[in-house]
Amino acid sequence: MMNAHDFFFTPSAAEKFQAIVSTVQEVSLIAAERVRSRFIHRLHLIQHNPIQSSKKIELPGLDGHFRGAEVLNYKMFYFVDDNRIVLMDILLDKEMSKV
Repeated sequence: MMNAHDFFFTPSAAEKFQAIVSTVQEVSLIAAERVRSRFIHRLHLIQHNPIQSSKKIELPGLDGHFRGAEVLNYKMFYFVDDNRIVLMDILLDKEMSKV
């Protein structure tokens, strides 16, 4: 079994996560808890296996292992180092959010 990586949020990623949950909470407390739970579950899976169910992202001029993963209608972008993961950003996927 693979050991869990240390997991960190950038300040902007933490703010976006809080904003997503707060926005949903304005409509429904139950829905907000479900959103929070889905994010936390996905982050837990990434923490234990950052490669699985994610896509490698090439960023010209930047070295490192950047990856992207989806949760609900959002894409999370993170950096994988030896034994740590840094969540860099969370963006709404406009294609996935169309009604």
